[in-house]
Amino acid sequence: MTQHAVKDMMIAYSEDAIEIANKMGIELDYSEESLKLVNDILEKYYQGIPKGIKKLFTKGPSNEQIVQMSKVWGGYVGEVIRRNLGGEWGMSKNFENAVSLMVNSAEVYPPAKVNKRIMNGKEDDIYFYYKVLKQQYAG
Repeated sequence: MTQHAVKDMMIAYSEDAIEIANKMGIELDYSEESLKLVNDILEKYYQGIPKGIKKLFTKGPSNEQIVQMSKVWGGYVGEVIRRNLGGEWGMSKNFENAVSLMVNSAEVYPPAKVNKRIMNGKEDDIYFYYKVLKQQYAG
């Protein structure tokens, strides 16, 4: 997949995220602060995944649904990073079939980070992630 195709795909995913948020009554604007709202949305996904004994009795989202939501929200998170800190979408040079964002000379992986946030909860905070990236790579 070409770099241009990856960029177009991730921008389309980010627009899907904005549409989903709008249906939830949440307005996203690609600002740093909007990542706090994304954290709240991802927390709802995290809460929707059965844990412990509930796994036996409750059907949560499928792996495919989680992967798709990771792409959608990863597209939005990546676009916030790209629009505020700079960067270029592309395929990872380090991981096979992974979408990455080159920020300065570093590869970051917004869809993978969102997946971790959905699966692990608040310990993988998206806003904190952005702040660390901003501190390391802004300039």
